[in-house]
This record gives sequence, C-alpha cells and structure tokens, in this order.
Amino acid sequence: MSGGEEDTGGDKTVSFAPEEEKSAKVLQQKLSMLQKEHELQCVSNSLSFPKPVARLVFWTRPKQRQRWGDVDSHCHINWGDLFFDLFYVASALNLSYVLFYSPSAEGVLYFTGLFGPILLEWFQTTFFDARFVWGDDPFHRMFEIVHLCALSFAAVHIRPVSTMTDPTQVEMFDYSLAVTGLALLNMYRSIEVMLTVDGEDAAKRGEKRRLIDFFVQLSFYLAAAVKSGITYYGSKSADENDFGNRGLESLTNACSRILNLAPERDLAAEVAVEKDHIPIILCLCGWSSTVVFYLFRCYFFEKKFGWHKKYNVPMNIEFLIHRYGELVMLLLGESVLSILIVSSINTVEYHVTFYAAIVSIVLLQYSHYKYQPHSPREHACRRSLRGSVTHYAIMIVYCHALVAVGTAYKMFLSTYEVEASLKNNDLRHLVTTLMSRNLAGAADKTKFTTFEHKAATANLFCISMAIVWLCLEFMWISHVGRAKYWAFVKTKQGIFCDVLRTIGVCFMGTISYYTVEPEWVTLIGLLGICFEIVTTVITRYFWDKQFGDFEDDDDGHWPNVTEPDSVPNEHVDEHDDQA
Repeated sequence: MSGGEEDTGGDKTVSFAPEEEKSAKVLQQKLSMLQKEHELQCVSNSLSFPKPVARLVFWTRPKQRQRWGDVDSHCHINWGDLFFDLFYVASALNLSYVLFYSPSAEGVLYFTGLFGPILLEWFQTTFFDARFVWGDDPFHRMFEIVHLCALSFAAVHIRPVSTMTDPTQVEMFDYSLAVTGLALLNMYRSIEVMLTVDGEDAAKRGEKRRLIDFFVQLSFYLAAAVKSGITYYGSKSADENDFGNRGLESLTNACSRILNLAPERDLAAEVAVEKDHIPIILCLCGWSSTVVFYLFRCYFFEKKFGWHKKYNVPMNIEFLIHRYGELVMLLLGESVLSILIVSSINTVEYHVTFYAAIVSIVLLQYSHYKYQPHSPREHACRRSLRGSVTHYAIMIVYCHALVAVGTAYKMFLSTYEVEASLKNNDLRHLVTTLMSRNLAGAADKTKFTTFEHKAATANLFCISMAIVWLCLEFMWISHVGRAKYWAFVKTKQGIFCDVLRTIGVCFMGTISYYTVEPEWVTLIGLLGICFEIVTTVITRYFWDKQFGDFEDDDDGHWPNVTEPDSVPNEHVDEHDDQA
C-alpha cells in the first residue's frame, strides 16, 4: 500500500523512514511535554469560562500546584482574575472620596480602616490561587459568586467619613458585616484544604495556621459589626420628622459654608451627632494585626526552626508576579479615573495641573515596572523568605499610597471647579457638581476654597508621593537582597546614588512647605518624578558595572514586560526559599 502502510488482518501499521521516525519521536516528546504542562498549568480559581467535561461532578478536591524544588509551570491569567480585579477598581474609586472630603488624620484613619480588609482579601485570594487550584465544578463556582457578592457588598458601603461615623447611618454596620462574611469564606477555604487537599501534608499544616489568622480577623470584624449594629439600631428609634429637619438644617449650613454666604458663627446651630470611631478601629486592628503577626512569625521563627517548608507549600512565583502587576495597574487606573472624571475648566492653571497629573501617572507606571524584575528567578519571593514577606508588607503600604496620590490629583482639579462656581455665584451648578461627582455618598462639609484645604491637599500629595518613592526603593532592595545592597552602598557610586535618593524623597515630601497652589505643586511633583527616574537610571548603570547581572537590561523590553521562566534555573538550588 502507498505511504508505507502494510495491511495485516485489517490492522494498519505505519512505518517511517529513519529521518521520519526520528521526527515522529521528537514530536511525540513535545506532545508529552505539552500534555504534562497542561496538567500542571497555572489557572487561578477565579471565575472563567467552564471547560467541557465528560461527566458532571458537583465538587472536586483542591489540588496543590507544585512541590518544593519543582520548576514553575508557565501560568496564564484567565479572564476571571481580571474580572475579580474590577471590583477593586470600584473600591479604590469609592475609597478616594474618603480622603477627598476628609484630608485629615481622621480621614486617613477611615481610609486605612476601610481599605485594609478588602486589600488583604486580594492578597489572601491571590496567595491561595498561587498555591492551590480548584476544579471546574458547580460548587466552587457558586462559592466564587458568593465571594464576589460579599466583596461587592463591602465596596458599595465605603462612604465618606461623615457617613461612616454617623450612628444613624447603616453604612458602617453593613461594611462590617461584609468583611465578616469574607473572613468566614476564607475560613471555609482553609478548612476545605485541611480536610480534602490533593497534596502534601505541609499544605494541611499551613492552612491550620492560616485558619488561626482568619479567626483573629473574624473576631475583630465581628466585634465591629456588633458595635456598629447596636449603635445603629439604638439610634434608629429617633423621631423621623425631627431627623428630617436636622438633615435639612445640615444641608443648609453646609451650602452656606461652601458659598461663604455667612460667617460660621452666624449659622444655625446644627444638632450634634456623636461620632463612633470604635468600629473602624476594630476593622483596622483586624487586618493590621494579621499582617504584623505574619511578619513577626516569618522574621523570627519560620527559618530559624525550619517551619517554612514544614508549614507551607510553594507559590507559583510567575503567577504572583503577574497578579502583583495587575494590582498596581488597576490602582493606577483609579488615578487615571480620578483625573479624567472632572469637569473641564478653561483656565491656564487647570490645564497645567491636568497635563502635569497625566504625565506624572504615566511616568509612575513606567518607574514601577522599571523597578520590578521580569522573571521569577529575580523576584524577592524566590530569593528568600524574609525578602518575600518584606515585599508583601511594602506592597500593602504602596497600594495605599497609590490611591492617595490619585485622590490628591482629583482634589487639585476639583479646586478649580469649585472656584469657578464661586466666581460665577452659581449655586445650582455647584450643588449639582458636588452631587454628581460624589460617587461614594454625601459630601463632608469642607471649605474647598480656604488656604487650609489647599494646604491639606498639598500635604496629602507630597506625603503619599514620598511614600510611593520609598516603597519603590525598598521593593528594589528586597529583590536584590540586603547583602548586595550594602556591598553597593559601600562604594562611592553607591553613596552617590543614595544621596540622590535621599535628596529626592526629602524634597518630594516637603513641596507643600514652599507652595500650596495646585498647578505649582503638580508641576514640581512632575519634576520630582523625572528626577527619580534619572536617579534610577544612574543607579542601574553603576549597579551593572559592579555586579553585571541586573536582569533584562539588554533585552530591549519595555519595562512592564514579564518574561516566563518555565525552564530550570541553574542559579536556584534545592534549598531555595521561595515563598
């Protein structure tokens, strides 16, 4: 028969020439490798399009992704991960209004108390996805839907400080209930892994410890829910008509202050509402205590007593790098929204501030990805345990600062909008503008045109931008390691670079001492960011001359390109301390 086929009893056997047979073997090996990679492929347990299955299985066991010493399989971020991130875009936008209407210590308290629980939820979900994978079964899909509902319930009840502190408002109670629900869902996830995981015993032991962390969170969040619930339902019995009169009087007084129609001492006295800060303090303690205990445990006990690999399974670092990059991108996206969702004012000062803000955000994203390694072997999570947890703590602070920077830009641009309304004495336009821009609820009573408010906005911008710069520097140190960093600092070039960094951070943090005008603050801030990028370029140049291994310098990559690392790395030994 043609083509080298032989007919033997109806069974057809194919024979090949030696070259063809060798090619067939190579092809078979490649197919086998692809099949193995497909089995180990990183797919997060977020919502994604279901895959066809031979039979319907209601529930499947969670599986451990990889073992210590295994090479990271090339991971793909599915649509469900990006869909999950969308809830954080809305959360960041609502959180920006907390600082927008209260650029004060009280505003910072509520900003960190409201942002921390849901930000920690992002990290906990991402770390779980980097260690384990769920099957495509109806039970876990329903679990993900419930999880997203609880997250959205928390995000929708993030309101300005005046609303969260008002005992007659239900927002604080609803938010506390939402984060309590998230803690319960995390506890279930850990219990499921403890009882049914398809993996090593270290996975079960590790989830037992995480279950304790979730229980601590649950205790604080539940206490916040009970306290805010008692306060809310205790004040709910007040006379509704009297409450309506008080609300109308408060609105009249707020508009009068904004328009400067009467001195504050001549306004009708408002009914004092006692603020309740205990629930937000409990929420703040709930997430911060978990982070502090985790850092303390990893720094002083995990490596010393050999607990790291006994109570943990490795994360897929490539997956983690992708998810970290997407988190920063969505927070930068909140800054872009804050800048763009404002009314355009036809003045030179407004346009200077607007374009300085846009260029600054573009340069911030460039600077961020310039600092980050593009392959897992260079990341802090692969380098050491302490480097991994240090990077994790820095990322939490960094995320808070990024949202604060976007909020400051929004406040700068809104200043021109309010000033134009005051200049035209257009009460209807001002009230409409405030209500339409306030996506997170009724505005606090803020004197937008006073020098104090401009100073508060400038301080918020300068401090948050300085924190962003410091976080980038410390993240870089966590990636390269303390030993290399101190060796670099001991050289003349290293001292020169550190002096430049110190000057830049100090100058960025003190711009508000020189001027509080929005256009000048944003312009000087833009120059500060440019100075930071130049400092980074100089540092990389001297670093390469001394160590010669700052990765991806000669690849011609735009700095936000992540390079897959699916092959064994000879520089990483079997005792590598990836997180």
